Amino acid sequence: MSKVLDNWCPEVYRSMFIDRHNIDHIRVAPCCQAMSKIESVNGFNFSTSPTLQRFRKQFDQGRRPSECNACWQVESVGHKSRRQSAIEFFNLTKNFDLVQLESIDHSATYACNMACVMCGPINSSLWAAQLEYDHHDLQQIGRRFQQENHVFDNVDLSHVKKIHFNGGEPLLNDHQTVLLDMLEKKNILKDIFLSYNTNGSVFPNDQLIDRWQRSRLVRLFFSIDATGHAFEYIRWPGKWQTISDNIKRMRDTLPSNVMFGLNVTVGMYNILEMRDLWNWFDRNISTNREGDHSDFNWQIASNFDPARACAEAKNHAISSMREIPALMGIADYLQQSITRPDDKEWITIFNRYDLKRKTNWQNSLQIAAYY
Repeated sequence: MSKVLDNWCPEVYRSMFIDRHNIDHIRVAPCCQAMSKIESVNGFNFSTSPTLQRFRKQFDQGRRPSECNACWQVESVGHKSRRQSAIEFFNLTKNFDLVQLESIDHSATYACNMACVMCGPINSSLWAAQLEYDHHDLQQIGRRFQQENHVFDNVDLSHVKKIHFNGGEPLLNDHQTVLLDMLEKKNILKDIFLSYNTNGSVFPNDQLIDRWQRSRLVRLFFSIDATGHAFEYIRWPGKWQTISDNIKRMRDTLPSNVMFGLNVTVGMYNILEMRDLWNWFDRNISTNREGDHSDFNWQIASNFDPARACAEAKNHAISSMREIPALMGIADYLQQSITRPDDKEWITIFNRYDLKRKTNWQNSLQIAAYY
């Protein structure tokens, strides 16, 4: 069993990530953190999906798929990965390789009201607009939606226990409610754990709150990587005070079965913002109003890897995070790369952002003191 736990993931057998790709295709993976592949909607089957079968074969052979490196990377510095959380959630004692859909990661739409620095047009309609993508460009990246994509019409949902909604910004649209209503008609919504990655800018409407109350549990993971001016630069054009007030309102008014968490993306640009972010989290949403503890999760921005920051900035960041247990994994990750040469390519990228957005990273981010 120890071998299973060290080199195994239940989501490969029990879960799938689904993201629409134009009209008649979808991106498929075991979860939203794994690299996905494109398959046709027509004839899609969870059990026989070529993409999912390839993952399962590798795990059956005791191999670690490179598409799952996000989890191995987090675990290497002692932080709990999604894989480890999945092992706890499914709590399997037998039938480890049973193929049965019990969990769904669903990117219902790429519609988003922010163009975050680590993101791009595939996951943000505002990014696509900023880049002036036309119909051909959207077709090329799989974001030409002209009609509904009914992938769930032919999927067996009877064993589903958990659904996670990504975006875009999932609270901007009603696509998610189609799936929730399907579960309600099957009389299983009451047994479902729901979770969301949300930027915190949209307060849920009454219809969605009603559905949440009828589910087993809801957890909102806020995609926040800094506070104040740093947040506004990273999650442009979001306004920190508006977001902060909105989250506090959710904390105070949403149903008691709604819990919270942060999903932090760590790049070289915000390693010096982590302590302030933790302090805000600890003061404001460390629990919901029922006293249930919130999660503080993080992952590395692969396109702005903090390991590429200069040594002086990394040393400062490490010293600021060492005494905070939730940040120790980030500090350890930076420590492992302390002698790695820095890479200033990100500055060129941010300067290009500034020209288009009329912003200034040097006035917004603490790491500017080292460049």
